[in-house]
Amino acid sequence: MHYVWANRLFPQNNLTTVDGKRLQVINPGIINNGAGPDFFNASVIIDNQTWVGNVEIHLRASDWHRHKHTDDPAYQTVILHVVETDDQPIYRPNGEVIPQFVMKCRPDLNASFRALADFSVDTLPCSAAIKDIPSIYMTDWVTALGYERLHEKVERIESLVASNSGDWNEAAYITIARALGFGTNSQPFERLARATPLRIMRRHADNPLIVEAILLGQAGLLDAALRMEGYSPRLATEYQFFAAKFGLLPPADMGWKFSRMRPQNFPIRRISYLGALICSCRDFTSRLLGIERLADAYDMLADVARNGTGNHTGALSKSSLDILCINAVIPLAYAYANYNGNYTRAREIAELLHEIKPESNRITTMFASAGINIPSAFVSQAMVQLRREYCEKRKCLYCRIGHRHLSACSLRM
Repeated sequence: MHYVWANRLFPQNNLTTVDGKRLQVINPGIINNGAGPDFFNASVIIDNQTWVGNVEIHLRASDWHRHKHTDDPAYQTVILHVVETDDQPIYRPNGEVIPQFVMKCRPDLNASFRALADFSVDTLPCSAAIKDIPSIYMTDWVTALGYERLHEKVERIESLVASNSGDWNEAAYITIARALGFGTNSQPFERLARATPLRIMRRHADNPLIVEAILLGQAGLLDAALRMEGYSPRLATEYQFFAAKFGLLPPADMGWKFSRMRPQNFPIRRISYLGALICSCRDFTSRLLGIERLADAYDMLADVARNGTGNHTGALSKSSLDILCINAVIPLAYAYANYNGNYTRAREIAELLHEIKPESNRITTMFASAGINIPSAFVSQAMVQLRREYCEKRKCLYCRIGHRHLSACSLRM
């Protein structure tokens, strides 16, 4: 009923209140997500008299008393009580009748919503609806979703900047570290970076062994690294010295994941890559914040393995570089441009996502099978946003695909 009222999916002609007065809905109001009436600032005309105020919705009129609204001052400004069943009149404390409007929805509307919202991990129940949506309508929604996902990443970056006293270098370092987790180990990588300040490692950027020792020690992976070929036995000694010198404490229970992972993607290899990035490109954070072309970012990130701390650093594949650009480079540059009020540059940075190949994963495969064209990373990111923030959270009512499908269900009064 909230959905039908908010989106005016009820017939608009020949409406009347329960006492026979002519009703015209000018504005259904603004949804209230807190305490008080369901909709604020609605506007209706009852028998040629305009009313502006709040709207309350109940299944039964008697729910007004059951929910104890009678003596609640917050409900004294209700101008219309929308109900499915008119089982009794409702009065204000002064004895004035509150106008009521009976709005009956077809039973199959709820069934249609349930059919969309109740799905398994690997299904997309709205696939038929997607195929019926005009391309211009779908393009609009994809664009909104792409920017929505980008802005979620920007909000995370802005939070990092605030928590580090406005230090963009530290925020960029933590963002890159998180991206090196490639989803599976993103949280442990972020915890590692937060516990191991960039300013400390920059003091020793001329000695890759020290930087690598600090990072691996803070990650709790020194013993595992020493069992691997190519890692110096001096790592443990160096870490003990510098941990004591700088008062470094490793986070407890990092939760690193190694299963179903290729050796080059093991956390130890990626930590070595992070150390190599710090040592081989001391100004990597400022370069990322001011990136102009994707090619410059790719060159810098690819050169790290060639000029890193040793043969155990490991080169990043092209798809891995793409992911770093999608999840760190572009969001950082976009956030920094916005921060400085350079909105034209911010839009240009966002457009770089269209130059990157789309991600290939379960989500993109699912939507591609439903007929959505996914030509770039911007669109693949939009599909990830759609699946995670709407499909998986059962927010079909707020998805434009779900809304269009449900609004097609006719209603009767």
